Amino acid sequence: MKNIKLFVAVLGLTGLLCHLSARSAVEKHERAKTSLDHGIDLSGMNPRCSPSADFYEYANGTWLARHPIPADYASWGRWSLTEVRNMERLRQIMQAAAADKNKGEDSSERKIGNFYLSGMNEAALETQGTKPLSAELAAIDAIGDRQALQDEVLKLQSLGADVLFSFGSSQDFKDSTRFIADARQGGLGLPDRDYYTDADASAKKLRDEYLAHVRLMFLNLGDSEAKADAEAKAVMDIEGKLALASMKNTETRNPDNIYHKMSKSQLCALTPDFSWQSYFAGLGHGDIAEINVEQPDFFKEVNRQLMTTGLSDWRAYLRFHLIDAAAPSLSRKFVDEDFDFKGRILSGKKELLPRWKRVVTAVNGAMGEAVGKRYVELYFPPSARVRVAEMVQNFKATLKGDLSALSWMEQSTREKAIAKLEAFVAKVGYPDKWRDYSALKIEPGCFVENVFRANRFEFQRQLSKIGKPVDRLEWLMSPQTINAYYDAQMNEIVFPAGILQPPLFDPDADDATNYGAIGMVIGHEMTHGFDDQGSKFDAAGNLNNWWSANDLKSFQARVACIEKQYDGYTTSSGMHLKGKLVAGESAADLGGLTIAYKALKKSLENKPHANAPDGFTPEQRFFLSFAQSWAVNYRPEKERLMATTDPHPPARYRVNGTVSNMPAFAEAFDCKSGEPMARPSGERCIVW
Repeated sequence: MKNIKLFVAVLGLTGLLCHLSARSAVEKHERAKTSLDHGIDLSGMNPRCSPSADFYEYANGTWLARHPIPADYASWGRWSLTEVRNMERLRQIMQAAAADKNKGEDSSERKIGNFYLSGMNEAALETQGTKPLSAELAAIDAIGDRQALQDEVLKLQSLGADVLFSFGSSQDFKDSTRFIADARQGGLGLPDRDYYTDADASAKKLRDEYLAHVRLMFLNLGDSEAKADAEAKAVMDIEGKLALASMKNTETRNPDNIYHKMSKSQLCALTPDFSWQSYFAGLGHGDIAEINVEQPDFFKEVNRQLMTTGLSDWRAYLRFHLIDAAAPSLSRKFVDEDFDFKGRILSGKKELLPRWKRVVTAVNGAMGEAVGKRYVELYFPPSARVRVAEMVQNFKATLKGDLSALSWMEQSTREKAIAKLEAFVAKVGYPDKWRDYSALKIEPGCFVENVFRANRFEFQRQLSKIGKPVDRLEWLMSPQTINAYYDAQMNEIVFPAGILQPPLFDPDADDATNYGAIGMVIGHEMTHGFDDQGSKFDAAGNLNNWWSANDLKSFQARVACIEKQYDGYTTSSGMHLKGKLVAGESAADLGGLTIAYKALKKSLENKPHANAPDGFTPEQRFFLSFAQSWAVNYRPEKERLMATTDPHPPARYRVNGTVSNMPAFAEAFDCKSGEPMARPSGERCIVW
């Protein structure tokens, strides 16, 4: 089960650069010659390109040309080097934990070490093969009725397999102080419903490749050619029907569309052939009385498929999703086939990551805060926490001043907007209360069993929240994560220690550089509280329309401007971005950079405005710092995946789409109205 935490808007860094490898000594030498760590990277710019024509290329063109994507990557950017550094740090922490024999068996350090060692033991993985799955595969083969099918669905969900639907806990949209049970659509093997429904040639080709992948997984399990053919078809048929019943990702962005709180009796009436009472009892939470069903029509289709699809097809579906969940943690033939489809075909990668990086990622994902506690001790000085916390307060004051002066906002709405801003909670660096892993059992032997134990631990941890008050000290990201987020239901902004390092935050850099990089991030997360999603939640984190009718209409028109702008952008392969999908993140980019710029101007008051040694004004350095922090090369397959599923637009449009709406940028670089980087005033999108 995945953590069902709704309306958390992340900055979108590690989603682009999640798996990284070391670069050559030549590149390290080149990087040492630049000023990347302490300001603007002059050598990475392309001065032959006008900033008025393509600012992203002007700021990053040479860097992008000199940094092709490594074979084991879907994308490569400036953040890759930061991720490499972090990955090495995490490996050292895990290796030290594995070598420390003085810690008790139940200590987090010993669990981290045992988990890491089990993943690194390739010989054991090859010897074990699919033996660790034999009991579960036998249970699936023994399914003889609908109740047994339902019981196995629950068991696989607890192991982390995405079967039929997703279930967990979430804050009640209308009462953010408590958790309720939550059920939502799921059960697909492809990344999104659109992969099943799009009619273009590339989508059809990808479905054929997915079908071949499913078939090969069954062959790896030892099934005959004929059986594998039939099983793969059954999986595709079931998933196709679930996909057609699934809500589009552009629709799920609207919280009003996915809030349908029901009593247990209402839920049973919605799906009369699914025994929720036995499901809840199997969860160990038979007392669940109410639940948010995010997509009722999807669950109607689930009920229909349970009664019309044969048990043999369901057995094939469950067998595949079990092996799909386990494949990265099994022997080489499963790892290779899993990579061939998910890494090569879906993302464009040419090679598999080294084993140690895959194992570090798995352990870090399972025990993030236990690893993070040591990470903070080693790599995050208290002074950084203090400085960033001060910046956050400065930005809150800037945004408050902006809200107070907005010409289009009426006083009644303005007062509520400011009240929401004042209620923001800022978390910086690491949590004040660390997660307890004492209930998690990790053994030194079998890697996939440890992965499943960790998944069960998280599944039960989420379920344990149902009916209980919200823990305001909990974090949704580990401290070492290179990202940030805004949580609409908690009304909080969170900046983990991992993101508070170059190139986004550097205590030795000037204000213009830091405000353009980490400052934009701070402003980005703050303005998420007022984007197309965050604006629907009040200061207490409840789904509540606090806007006047006129202001709501004006705000929606401003968001629609951004939707239209980004609808017009295409990937390198010709796919149009979905304006409705990326509007929230793009509005936060625009709002964040606008607020950061105003904060910079305030910081420069009563100070001499001398240009830096590189010849750029502070205003120019601000925009260059912003653009350079987003330098990323993508493979075409990765861009397609982003265009289909990612609420963040590709980096080029995060930069050019944002600055082209800002008169301050046009002034800084002397852009004329109507040039590509200076949208005419009648077309310019303005929110804050």
